[in-house]
Amino acid sequence: MKAFKRMKRTYGMAFGTLALLWTVLANSVVYGQAPAQMQAAQQVKEDFNEEELDRFLNANEKIAAIQIEAQGEMVKIIEKEGMSVEKFNAIAEAQQKADSAAAKQDPKDVAVFEKAAEQIYGMQQGLEGEMNKAVEEEGLKVETYMQIAQAYQQSEKVRGMLDKKMKEKQVEGGQVEQQ
Repeated sequence: MKAFKRMKRTYGMAFGTLALLWTVLANSVVYGQAPAQMQAAQQVKEDFNEEELDRFLNANEKIAAIQIEAQGEMVKIIEKEGMSVEKFNAIAEAQQKADSAAAKQDPKDVAVFEKAAEQIYGMQQGLEGEMNKAVEEEGLKVETYMQIAQAYQQSEKVRGMLDKKMKEKQVEGGQVEQQ
């Protein structure tokens, strides 16, 4: 039973990584956000200077590129093991819910899932290190990056400032391309 719980937790984390990356990419959410319950309990810092916000956006662009690459690698791992991403996610979801669907899974599919999930889980530390490095290369502390990410989710003021900066960057980028 202990081994099953440990395995379930491990694969749940791997699924979480894959799901997180897709969520991040699909919703333009920034890396490293704490769960909503934890965020609600903390006060949100809003007094970031312009330089910090610019550095945050630059770091976030680098992180998005890392996440896109990682997503591709994760898909390759799953497909290399002979499973579709949809099936992988279905098994992971069933295991996380610990419902009767998990017990009904084909043992061969579960074995393939476990092998792929283990490889994906193994990627996590490296990804976290790459993302931390991207933040630090922009001259931000990871803690400050996380605070801005949290504020973006919870503070209309910070979200408005960052959205404005992102639009300005897009306009500047468009003008450079047109010249």
